[in-house]
Amino acid sequence: MVRIREAFPIDTEAIVEVTASGWRAAYPGIVPARHLRDLPISTWRHDVRSGLRAPEGDSFTRIADLDGVVAGYCYVAAPAGGEPEGSRIAELVAIYVEPAFWRSGIGRELARAAISEARERSYEEIVLWTFEDNRRGLAFYKALGWEPDGGRRPHRATGVSTVSLRRALA
Repeated sequence: MVRIREAFPIDTEAIVEVTASGWRAAYPGIVPARHLRDLPISTWRHDVRSGLRAPEGDSFTRIADLDGVVAGYCYVAAPAGGEPEGSRIAELVAIYVEPAFWRSGIGRELARAAISEARERSYEEIVLWTFEDNRRGLAFYKALGWEPDGGRRPHRATGVSTVSLRRALA
Protein backbone atom coordinates (compact mmCIF):
# COMPACT_ATOMS: atom_id res chain seq x y z
CA MET A 1 0.00 0.00 0.00
CA VAL A 2 1.36 3.40 -0.97
CA ARG A 3 1.43 6.21 1.56
CA ILE A 4 1.80 9.83 0.44
CA ARG A 5 3.87 11.77 2.94
CA GLU A 6 5.86 14.97 3.32
CA ALA A 7 9.40 14.87 1.93
CA PHE A 8 12.35 15.66 4.19
CA PRO A 9 16.01 16.46 3.45
CA ILE A 10 16.87 12.82 4.21
CA ASP A 11 14.82 11.90 1.09
CA THR A 12 17.10 13.91 -1.22
CA GLU A 13 19.10 11.00 -2.63
CA ALA A 14 16.00 8.90 -3.27
CA ILE A 15 14.29 11.81 -5.05
CA VAL A 16 17.34 12.35 -7.26
CA GLU A 17 17.53 8.62 -8.06
CA VAL A 18 13.84 8.47 -9.00
CA THR A 19 14.26 11.56 -11.19
CA ALA A 20 17.26 10.09 -13.00
CA SER A 21 15.51 6.73 -13.51
CA GLY A 22 12.43 8.52 -14.77
CA TRP A 23 14.37 10.64 -17.25
CA ARG A 24 16.29 7.63 -18.59
CA ALA A 25 13.13 5.53 -19.02
CA ALA A 26 10.68 8.18 -20.25
CA TYR A 27 12.67 10.49 -22.48
CA PRO A 28 14.77 8.48 -24.97
CA GLY A 29 13.82 9.75 -28.41
CA ILE A 30 12.51 12.97 -26.85
CA VAL A 31 15.66 14.34 -25.21
CA PRO A 32 19.06 14.04 -26.95
CA ALA A 33 21.00 11.00 -25.76
CA ARG A 34 23.88 13.13 -24.48
CA HIS A 35 21.51 14.80 -21.98
CA LEU A 36 20.28 11.43 -20.72
CA ARG A 37 23.87 10.23 -20.43
CA ASP A 38 25.05 13.36 -18.59
CA LEU A 39 22.16 14.15 -16.26
CA PRO A 40 22.96 17.02 -13.84
CA ILE A 41 22.79 14.79 -10.76
CA SER A 42 24.90 17.03 -8.49
CA THR A 43 22.84 20.10 -9.41
CA TRP A 44 19.61 18.21 -8.78
CA ARG A 45 20.96 16.97 -5.44
CA HIS A 46 21.84 20.51 -4.36
CA ASP A 47 18.52 21.98 -5.53
CA VAL A 48 16.39 19.25 -3.95
CA ARG A 49 18.21 19.38 -0.62
CA SER A 50 17.98 23.20 -0.52
CA GLY A 51 14.30 23.16 -1.46
CA LEU A 52 13.45 20.59 1.18
CA ARG A 53 15.32 22.49 3.88
CA ALA A 54 13.74 25.85 3.06
CA PRO A 55 10.71 25.65 0.73
CA GLU A 56 9.79 28.93 -0.97
CA GLY A 57 6.29 30.33 -0.43
CA ASP A 58 3.72 27.55 -0.22
CA SER A 59 5.87 25.11 -2.22
CA PHE A 60 5.81 21.47 -1.15
CA THR A 61 7.21 18.04 -2.02
CA ARG A 62 5.39 14.80 -1.38
CA ILE A 63 6.77 11.26 -1.41
CA ALA A 64 5.02 8.07 -2.46
CA ASP A 65 6.29 5.67 0.20
CA LEU A 66 5.77 2.00 -0.62
CA ASP A 67 6.67 -0.06 2.44
CA GLY A 68 9.60 2.23 3.26
CA VAL A 69 10.76 2.59 -0.36
CA VAL A 70 10.52 5.93 -2.17
CA ALA A 71 8.52 4.85 -5.22
CA GLY A 72 7.93 8.37 -6.52
CA TYR A 73 7.49 12.01 -5.63
CA CYS A 74 5.96 15.28 -6.74
CA TYR A 75 7.08 18.86 -6.26
CA VAL A 76 4.68 21.81 -6.44
CA ALA A 77 5.90 25.40 -6.62
CA ALA A 78 3.35 27.71 -5.10
CA PRO A 79 2.98 30.21 -6.50
CA ALA A 80 4.09 28.97 -9.92
CA GLY A 81 7.46 30.01 -11.29
CA GLY A 82 7.30 33.44 -12.89
CA GLU A 83 4.08 34.32 -11.10
CA PRO A 84 4.01 37.32 -8.77
CA GLU A 85 3.83 36.87 -5.01
CA GLY A 86 0.20 36.39 -4.06
CA SER A 87 -0.70 34.65 -7.32
CA ARG A 88 -3.25 31.85 -6.92
CA ILE A 89 -1.61 29.72 -9.64
CA ALA A 90 0.55 26.78 -8.50
CA GLU A 91 2.85 24.69 -10.69
CA LEU A 92 3.43 20.95 -10.72
CA VAL A 93 7.15 21.24 -11.42
CA ALA A 94 8.00 17.55 -11.11
CA ILE A 95 6.23 14.25 -10.75
CA TYR A 96 8.26 11.08 -11.16
CA VAL A 97 7.64 7.45 -10.33
CA GLU A 98 10.32 4.78 -10.31
CA PRO A 99 9.80 3.00 -13.69
CA ALA A 100 9.33 -0.39 -11.99
CA PHE A 101 6.14 1.06 -10.47
CA TRP A 102 4.71 2.70 -13.61
CA ARG A 103 1.05 1.96 -14.26
CA SER A 104 0.50 0.95 -10.62
CA GLY A 105 -1.53 4.04 -9.66
CA ILE A 106 1.30 5.72 -7.75
CA GLY A 107 1.58 8.62 -10.20
CA ARG A 108 -2.16 9.16 -10.02
CA GLU A 109 -2.02 9.22 -6.20
CA LEU A 110 0.82 11.75 -6.27
CA ALA A 111 -1.03 13.96 -8.76
CA ARG A 112 -4.19 13.81 -6.66
CA ALA A 113 -2.21 14.74 -3.55
CA ALA A 114 -0.64 17.70 -5.38
CA ILE A 115 -4.03 18.91 -6.63
CA SER A 116 -5.69 18.45 -3.25
CA GLU A 117 -2.97 20.23 -1.29
CA ALA A 118 -2.75 23.13 -3.75
CA ARG A 119 -6.54 23.50 -3.49
CA GLU A 120 -6.37 23.39 0.34
CA ARG A 121 -3.82 26.19 0.18
CA SER A 122 -6.36 28.28 -1.78
CA TYR A 123 -4.74 28.03 -5.21
CA GLU A 124 -7.21 28.35 -8.07
CA GLU A 125 -5.23 26.73 -10.89
CA ILE A 126 -2.30 24.41 -11.30
CA VAL A 127 -0.09 24.50 -14.36
CA LEU A 128 2.67 22.19 -15.58
CA TRP A 129 5.19 22.02 -18.39
CA THR A 130 6.17 18.82 -20.18
CA PHE A 131 8.01 17.87 -23.32
CA GLU A 132 5.81 18.32 -26.37
CA ASP A 133 6.58 14.76 -27.53
CA ASN A 134 6.00 13.18 -24.12
CA ARG A 135 2.95 11.24 -25.29
CA ARG A 136 2.75 9.03 -22.19
CA GLY A 137 2.92 12.06 -19.87
CA LEU A 138 0.43 14.08 -21.92
CA ALA A 139 -2.09 11.22 -21.80
CA PHE A 140 -1.56 10.86 -18.03
CA TYR A 141 -2.13 14.59 -17.40
CA LYS A 142 -5.16 14.76 -19.68
CA ALA A 143 -6.76 11.82 -17.83
CA LEU A 144 -6.39 13.85 -14.62
CA GLY A 145 -8.03 16.99 -16.00
CA TRP A 146 -5.11 19.05 -17.31
CA GLU A 147 -5.68 20.69 -20.69
CA PRO A 148 -3.19 22.36 -23.04
CA ASP A 149 -3.30 26.15 -22.66
CA GLY A 150 -1.24 27.09 -25.73
CA GLY A 151 1.98 27.78 -23.84
CA ARG A 152 5.22 26.72 -25.53
CA ARG A 153 8.89 27.21 -24.70
CA PRO A 154 12.17 25.37 -25.03
CA HIS A 155 13.27 23.35 -22.02
CA ARG A 156 15.97 25.37 -20.28
CA ALA A 157 18.60 22.60 -20.09
CA THR A 158 17.93 20.65 -23.29
CA GLY A 159 16.35 23.14 -25.71
CA VAL A 160 13.64 20.56 -26.47
CA SER A 161 10.15 22.00 -27.03
CA THR A 162 7.79 21.93 -24.05
CA VAL A 163 4.09 22.72 -23.73
CA SER A 164 2.04 23.88 -20.79
CA LEU A 165 -1.16 22.37 -19.45
CA ARG A 166 -3.50 23.86 -16.90
CA ARG A 167 -6.17 22.58 -14.53
CA ALA A 168 -8.71 24.50 -12.47
CA LEU A 169 -8.71 23.74 -8.76
CA ALA A 170 -11.92 25.49 -7.75
